[in-house]
Amino acid sequence: MVAYGSRSSWFRKGTVSPWPALGITAGVIHLYQLPGAWGVSSVSPFCVKLEAFLRLSGLPFESKFGDPRKAPRGKVPWIQDDGTLIADSQRAIEHLVAKHELTMDARLSPEQQTLGHAIRRTLEEGTYFGLVWLRWGDPAGWDAYKPVFLELLPPVVGPVVMSVIRRQMIGKLHGQGMGRFDDQEKHQLIIKDFSALSRVLGDKPYLFGDEPTSFDATAYAFLASLLAFPVSSAAKSHVESCSNLVDYKNRFAARYFT
Repeated sequence: MVAYGSRSSWFRKGTVSPWPALGITAGVIHLYQLPGAWGVSSVSPFCVKLEAFLRLSGLPFESKFGDPRKAPRGKVPWIQDDGTLIADSQRAIEHLVAKHELTMDARLSPEQQTLGHAIRRTLEEGTYFGLVWLRWGDPAGWDAYKPVFLELLPPVVGPVVMSVIRRQMIGKLHGQGMGRFDDQEKHQLIIKDFSALSRVLGDKPYLFGDEPTSFDATAYAFLASLLAFPVSSAAKSHVESCSNLVDYKNRFAARYFT
């Protein structure tokens, strides 16, 4: 298994990737994702989620740069598995579970499966937009994220393109609803999501007991994405005060990312 996540200017057109030139190896899953920053394997929580799942599954995989312009659905991440392209982190996970008969979730009761689904959807369809605002909308967050994002763009036109994309992202936040709240309300929405996650976790090692399930890959990804972001915020401070969430994130990282 090969995992690469460091940010580098090789994303710019015409530069050379520091990742190995990986061919399509038979029997190896190819994960296409964005690079990492701040000690996290990818700047995208959805990429972190899918890589965390692959590590958890034990399936052999290789990680490559995924250019969103070449993605099957125009977004990262996606996988190539024996010549089949599967876009979207959750669809990729469901494909891998079915194809490889993975049983990490088999012990869960129907009620636990339902709760796991609710946790995942909360993080992906609610909390995610809070994290987007922290990076793209909040001025301090944008100052920290801007140089990271600039590395993904072609030289010369990069700053112009970046400004256009930022306006689009802020517009999407307004359309989704997060952007219509004031800053304090935005933080409170994020805090409530992670407070709920903290209560579900309790004093257990993982969400549903002593061993992780696919739902832990999602929870880890969103926790790591918030805690690693190098900007202080009310939301981040709250999560840092939840010792069970911090320990959980560190436990998962130590087991699967070291």
